[in-house]
Amino acid sequence: MISHASSHTDTARTLGAPIRRRSLMTLAGLGLLSPAILSACSSRSGKAASSGTGGHIDTLRVHVPTTLAYMAPMALFGQQGKLAPTIGKATVENWSSAEAMKALLMQKQTDLAATPSYAAANLFNKGVPLQLVAMQVWGMLYVVGPEGSSAQGLEAMRGKKVAVPMPNNMPDLVFRYLLGQKGWDASKDLQVQNYADGQEALSNLLAGNVEFAVLPEHPASVSLAKAKQQGKVLERTADLQKIWAEVTGGEAKFPMAGLVMPREITDSNPQAVGAVLSEVEACIAATNAKSEETVNTIAQKTKVPAPIVTEVIPRLQLNLVPAAQAKDQLVNFYTRLSTLNPDIVGGKMPADDFYLKDPR
Repeated sequence: MISHASSHTDTARTLGAPIRRRSLMTLAGLGLLSPAILSACSSRSGKAASSGTGGHIDTLRVHVPTTLAYMAPMALFGQQGKLAPTIGKATVENWSSAEAMKALLMQKQTDLAATPSYAAANLFNKGVPLQLVAMQVWGMLYVVGPEGSSAQGLEAMRGKKVAVPMPNNMPDLVFRYLLGQKGWDASKDLQVQNYADGQEALSNLLAGNVEFAVLPEHPASVSLAKAKQQGKVLERTADLQKIWAEVTGGEAKFPMAGLVMPREITDSNPQAVGAVLSEVEACIAATNAKSEETVNTIAQKTKVPAPIVTEVIPRLQLNLVPAAQAKDQLVNFYTRLSTLNPDIVGGKMPADDFYLKDPR
């Protein structure tokens, strides 16, 4: 999901004018963006797609973060044959922050963007004319700790130092929410060490400055591999998806990342929306099949080694669910996180028209 080397941010794939990457290290450190990030806005040159009037779209402009969780299901986008005849072709570029994505949407410079689910709600509640089209990533957060800790699960962390990236954003909110529901006092029962991003959390775990770290995939897998190279043994102490199921009584997953489109397209061109959904479904099916060719394509575009890509793909829980069908799960997720930080979704639940119905 995130790069384990700073050079990852230099490999962002761009088509046309490059997007500024001031916050890519923060993005790469977590794979989930704070809606409050106010880094430099992106700009893009080139002819705009004819997307606002219905009918044929010559070029669908797609923007995706470089991180593995986002790129894995979108690395093959435009190659599955599902866009025709409504959409001619697709270009895929990278967006660098929630603020950059907002600028792209406001300036009508993107037609499809991958985003954390809460960032989409936050932008919608701030008046950005978008709709959530679908969810596709359903949870990949872990606590990583020393050998033998998995036998105890969360209890292994009691009184210990735990690295948690980006306070008041995911995965911090998920982690603290789960601890609270389990009866823990995060300020007393363990020593939370906050870090700006997941890269810092990972580095401090490997350096021995903390005993545990809350990490998404793919950094969780990277931490195990790097520790082994250093002669250390780390393991997944706790699967936060499973603990989510214990706490909520639901499934071992939650809606982490999805896709948004401008209202200009969703209101006027349901055929294009349907084509996008069908294309993404085909991409996810190909990704989950993990063929050597697909894995190598994802590895090349993310600069994550192919063996880690292969290992991580099942943990991303990739599954396309149209937004209206995922509404109950999203509202549940937003509501729970909002008990700790209402600003995460812009201070209120999104209105019903945030959740796009499948037009197919």
